[in-house]
Amino acid sequence: MELHWKPDPERARLERAALSLFIGQQLEDRLGWDADELSAELDGDLAHPAMFVALWSMVEGKGPRSSRDEVVQTVRESRLRAAEGVWHGTLAVDLVPPEQTVLAPTLIRAREMTRRIDGTPQTFTFHHPDRIGARDQIFQVRELISDCWPEMLAELETTVSCLAFFTAGAAIGFADVQTHGLIALRRQDLSNVTILAEEIIHESSHVRLNGIMSSTECLLDDGGRLYTTPLRKDPRPAPGLLHQFFVLARLREWQSRLGAEAIPERVERQRKQLIFAYDVVNKDLPLTDAGRELVSTVGPVG
Repeated sequence: MELHWKPDPERARLERAALSLFIGQQLEDRLGWDADELSAELDGDLAHPAMFVALWSMVEGKGPRSSRDEVVQTVRESRLRAAEGVWHGTLAVDLVPPEQTVLAPTLIRAREMTRRIDGTPQTFTFHHPDRIGARDQIFQVRELISDCWPEMLAELETTVSCLAFFTAGAAIGFADVQTHGLIALRRQDLSNVTILAEEIIHESSHVRLNGIMSSTECLLDDGGRLYTTPLRKDPRPAPGLLHQFFVLARLREWQSRLGAEAIPERVERQRKQLIFAYDVVNKDLPLTDAGRELVSTVGPVG
């Protein structure tokens, strides 16, 4: 199965299944949560942000934030809400913000990101979708992506479990490996369906690349080197640069599929950003053979 920047729902499903097996084994080894019992209770799929938080808390030596039964209940309720989204014609994701026990670790890193960007760590306020009119906008987004890029829709509904909207000053949308499957977007993105669709594709692409990199080594050890990147003012490590390159390649394709609906200034800005990322990735990034294969599929940019 070829490694590619393009959406690949089938490979994404295999990556999710592999992550589910990994989570189950790790939770059994570290917490004594029987992997087979967990799998049976959650229909064979343990890949959910609440599960990743439980695992990462143990990796960091902090202990679980919630009990086993609380985590299982959180996942079940989240998936019921996602199923309701399908019924109502929105995305097959949970739009209700996760509980604080799930959000807490990723918000620590999000606040640190805002501090590095503008010197001030922001306070994040998350919103229930029904209080901000999100469902109608998400319905329109689903139609737009389905019409323009159905493979992308199928992939993101495979990789993304939760989509939450927040207000936090100048903070931008984010995805985080420690809450894998969650993407968080600014409330203001709801004001324009085209921009909202782009932001969902942007952040869901981070989730997909994290899935790829969890099973396929794409980068060699470079001793912690930092790189200048097109999307962030602060220098980023190699994975951050590869993420930006992967996302920008997809946004180039998205803009071309939008046609007359594309926003010209965004198209031009992203074109320049992709050229910048392409040059740095090909000249400096320490890629494995698999990483080179992935990068080569993007082809020349200009």
